[in-house]
Amino acid sequence: MADGFSRDDVQAWLEGSGWFPGRDVTEKVTEFIDDAVRQSEDQGFPTPPVSVAVEFLRSYGLLDLTHPRNDEKSLSMNPTGGYEGDFEEIAELADEVGGRLFRVGYDLPEGGIVLMGENGRFYYHHWSGTYLMGDDVHEALGNWLTGDFQELN
Repeated sequence: MADGFSRDDVQAWLEGSGWFPGRDVTEKVTEFIDDAVRQSEDQGFPTPPVSVAVEFLRSYGLLDLTHPRNDEKSLSMNPTGGYEGDFEEIAELADEVGGRLFRVGYDLPEGGIVLMGENGRFYYHHWSGTYLMGDDVHEALGNWLTGDFQELN
């Protein structure tokens, strides 16, 4: 990964932020998943969770990850972070990528939304566009750290 963030660096960052192998926050994160589903229904675009996103949130959910080189930049693994009208955009994006998507987090101060597809890929939806973050958690987080996203066409 670019700018010195290897998979091992990402793993160390995760562990330094409270993640550990076998972490399971199912009981705590379930209400946040349910809240995100209610928000989607309230916005008129029902978005049931995809199984890989639920599995991701069980392990990484509710982590607040502060960028190791910029403490003003953070990533929150919480599916309730979004904005009014974003589920319509998520539904449109799901059609574009050819599979269901579920919101799994957001970043600050940018306000970008992290989505996970049923194919296990991570996407970053931002006012400037929508981008592929990566094919797995380490790649996606490493690319978030460097800002190295692939724009979707």
